[in-house]
Amino acid sequence: MPDIIVIGGGVIGSSIAYHLAVAGRAGDVAVIEPDPTYAWAATPRAVGTVRHVHGTPENVLMSSYGHAFYSAFPTHMAVNGEPAGMDFRKGGYTFMVWGKDAVAHAEANWRMQTSLGAGVELVDRARLRQLFPSLNVDEVDAALYSPNDGWIDPHAALMGFRRKARSLGVEYIQDRVVNLETSGKRVSTVLLESGKRLTPKIVVNCANCWAPDVCAMVGMKVPIAVMRRQTFYFEVRETLHPFGVTRDFGGLSFRTEGQGYVAGVTRLDEPRGFNWDVDHEWFDEVVWPKLAHRVKAFEALKVIRSWSGHYDQNELDSQPILGPWVGGLENFHIAAGFSGHGLQHAPAVGRGMAELLLEGRFASLDLSRFSYRRVVDNAPIVEHGPPA
Repeated sequence: MPDIIVIGGGVIGSSIAYHLAVAGRAGDVAVIEPDPTYAWAATPRAVGTVRHVHGTPENVLMSSYGHAFYSAFPTHMAVNGEPAGMDFRKGGYTFMVWGKDAVAHAEANWRMQTSLGAGVELVDRARLRQLFPSLNVDEVDAALYSPNDGWIDPHAALMGFRRKARSLGVEYIQDRVVNLETSGKRVSTVLLESGKRLTPKIVVNCANCWAPDVCAMVGMKVPIAVMRRQTFYFEVRETLHPFGVTRDFGGLSFRTEGQGYVAGVTRLDEPRGFNWDVDHEWFDEVVWPKLAHRVKAFEALKVIRSWSGHYDQNELDSQPILGPWVGGLENFHIAAGFSGHGLQHAPAVGRGMAELLLEGRFASLDLSRFSYRRVVDNAPIVEHGPPA
């Protein structure tokens, strides 16, 4: 009978399982995942950005660890001498801002990022035009440019963690958690849809967008909501200079992808909840004009395919909730609410949560700032980084 039950076998749950296995506890871990194809999971529908451009030191340091980890991912995740099939495409990351306050925040973030060893540059409009001659930056006052950042294949990352964890002895159970029974201040039983009952010592909720439902089973309230993120792949006839991940203060994001480009924009004003539809009219009326404003050649783009994924959006402060249920059940932990940052921070979160579960503390990097305590105290973390 496993001692540690990880609910959710996505990239966060699988990273935690992998790091527990590396620590020698593989035989004590079981991951509950109802769909091994991950057809509706968040990770495979993400765009895979890994960046140092954040507004809190912990996020920068988690990205640094993720950057190094993913750079060596084929070796880390090799099974029986066969490297994992994933490339880290370091095409750069640019976040453009305008206005006095936004520039001041960018300057403060740049000082913090560089003090932590991140290779981020603070550039002005003239330098942006040199770097990206196809960009319209007339209204841009400054940008944070991280030339060694980039993107990975989300599905390959997820499957690499899962495959490696299983090879080390972690059990993956294809089933669904339907209830959590408690005794005193502990989860005593995990009841599965199949009727199977597990009696773990520790339960970790890594169910991403479904994490609030799992929390509700034990009466824990979390400010996590499901937020749709639409992505569009398009092509243009004109050959342009390659773009790394390019974002601006207005929320627009795009980058080169194969023979074309991929763009994503989050609609912060729409109701929360699962919505798998793609709003093509909204793209035509809102997103396309933004793209055409930023790059003139995008006026003649053709959308080839599109899809919707979802963020497990933390409505308190867009930061993850990590660790035990402060004030609640002693053996119930959560790692959710990543608000679009889960993939890039999965290696650091997996390492940190494994340390917390086995040693009772974050050892390599102190992630206690992301504790549930701030939810109890209604004390959000304020970060002036790129928006969701």
